[in-house]
Amino acid sequence: MQINAPMQTRPGPAPTPHGKRRRRAAGIVSGVAAAAMALPIALPADADGLDDASQSVAVAAISRQNALALRLTSGQTNNIKTHLEGLRKDACGPVAVRLSLGQTSATEDWERLITDADDASRWKTLQTATTTDRCANTARAWTGGSLTLSNDGPDASGRGFERVESSLAAGLDARLDADLAVGLALGVSNGDTIENQGKVRGRAALGSLAAYASYHPSEASFAEAAVGIARLDLSDRVDGGADDVSAGADPDAFGGFATVSVGRLEQIGSLRVSPYLKAAGQMVRLAAARQEIGSSSYRTGGRYSASLAGTIGIDASLALRRLPDWIAVTPKAGVEVGYSLNRQSAAAVTAAAGRMGGQSAGPVAGSVPGSFSTNRTLSLDVGTSVRLFDELSLDLDVETRPIENGRPKTLRLSSSWSF
Repeated sequence: MQINAPMQTRPGPAPTPHGKRRRRAAGIVSGVAAAAMALPIALPADADGLDDASQSVAVAAISRQNALALRLTSGQTNNIKTHLEGLRKDACGPVAVRLSLGQTSATEDWERLITDADDASRWKTLQTATTTDRCANTARAWTGGSLTLSNDGPDASGRGFERVESSLAAGLDARLDADLAVGLALGVSNGDTIENQGKVRGRAALGSLAAYASYHPSEASFAEAAVGIARLDLSDRVDGGADDVSAGADPDAFGGFATVSVGRLEQIGSLRVSPYLKAAGQMVRLAAARQEIGSSSYRTGGRYSASLAGTIGIDASLALRRLPDWIAVTPKAGVEVGYSLNRQSAAAVTAAAGRMGGQSAGPVAGSVPGSFSTNRTLSLDVGTSVRLFDELSLDLDVETRPIENGRPKTLRLSSSWSF
């Protein structure tokens, strides 16, 4: 028979207050460690915290978007500037107006005006070029458009680009006084940048509203200015394929532009020469936007880009003898040189860092650095103006910027109708 005797255990020492505190501290430490494992892991707060490929894509995308937005805004500035150049020859000083009123005050002067083919008659289509140049009609509707092409062939690494940018503007101006004309214009633009044989593509669309003025204190001097605002939608895509990083973004932007010119008009026989000074600036503010790079999602913060240019230029035009009396052809040419200042602000980046150590990582704040640069500018253009019946004008210009990246060439066509 087996007898199971109860086993007796030796009582341990009673817990002391010091031992209780040690066990409580150990529990707190283990709890903190467990909580830390559950928290997001933050990476260094700088663009360098991204891997090299992602950082390179982010920097290139931001630079490409800023440049495209500025170029489209500048295109509308040039449309207004081209129209203002056409208003320069419309100087109509108070003296000319008073003389005209004095000549037409008597009946015999009215009869002479009607019968004399060299002076203005009751029909605008029979007005002479001199009369039209001295006193513009009271209102004018106009359109202006341009197509700009630029490209840079592939380098040793196979990188190159092609750019196609178009713009269209339409406006209406009125002469408020003998020496002052003002107007409003609406504009639309589109731009397409293709890089690396189509693997990288940036697109943008713009709508703008501008106001402008042309002031002629005398027949031999002028001052002109324009200011406008613009709204842009951009799209940027990178097709990395199987080996490189893909990316995409669709930021929105708001912009503003302005231009001011002062100069003189000198008449040497049939040759008209116009030296001038010009300042022009554009500024674009890109809103914060979501950007996909590889398998990660980023958010680029708001940023701005600005450009300011100061130039000196000279335009020349030569009025040819009319073939029929209702057609006037005026070839023209111009050159403009100067400097431009370009500023791009830093862009804050918020990136989802993915999963690390089995835990979901939190956001990483970083930045792509800003930049500041200066560039020389050179613009050459040739063209011709055709005036029909002294009311309808058609202008064709070809402009090239030979020292700019991609050597852009612009075809510009504009028309106006005076009434």
